[in-house]
Amino acid sequence: MNIFEGYPLRKILKREQALMWLLSPIALQLILGIIVPILLLATNADLVANLSQTELLEAMEPVINVVGSVASILPLFILPLIIIGRKIPLINRKQLSRDEWKVIPGLDKQDWKFLAWYIPVSFIFLNVGSTLLSIIFENSEAINQEAIEELVGVTPAWVMFLMVVIAAPIVEEWLFRGLIMFRRDSLDASWLSVIVSSVIFGLVHVPTNIPSAFSYIGMGFMFAYAAKRTKSVEASIVYHMLNNFIAFIALYVAV
Repeated sequence: MNIFEGYPLRKILKREQALMWLLSPIALQLILGIIVPILLLATNADLVANLSQTELLEAMEPVINVVGSVASILPLFILPLIIIGRKIPLINRKQLSRDEWKVIPGLDKQDWKFLAWYIPVSFIFLNVGSTLLSIIFENSEAINQEAIEELVGVTPAWVMFLMVVIAAPIVEEWLFRGLIMFRRDSLDASWLSVIVSSVIFGLVHVPTNIPSAFSYIGMGFMFAYAAKRTKSVEASIVYHMLNNFIAFIALYVAV
């Protein structure tokens, strides 16, 4: 049995959850973001001593950007090894056969029919709501969005595409939808897990005001409902990828 055939349903052990979270982009950015700069400062102590605080920050900016890129992409290759090694049921949880799934493992024809109307309708409602709240309240960008926009000018487009459109949706959905919503030995996800998943997803993206909180938590809810309705993480990955692809295009059009 390979990873795309789906592993038998079982509870995801706490140590498996902890390992995946430890190797997530969130943890790796924090760990590498501290360790790498310290090592560089320690090995270049003489040079650092002659730099002002502003010059030091400017010198470290490329390193921080590289660390962020590596920490965002690396889990895309590490987490599948954990899933395969531990046979964690996060991919094709319904164990659809090759004849049953369409386009990608885990989604059948009915799932695609649902996503075909659900994604555009929910996407429009979410963005209309975000726009109205931005008009009502002071509109300032979230820290997460500002960080992404800063990366656009210093990171190759293909790296940004891999980070934003490929790595982030797959890894984040395995974590926020997979580990939170589908951690038990059942295809069904509770509404409580949907809400918890949505709120944590929103908070991790560091909203700075009501519009950004609504946008990120609402986005998390849209992804979570897609997963709950189809009983698959793949549905939320597809939605997340499409959402981020639109955002990716918008970023480069605006530059």
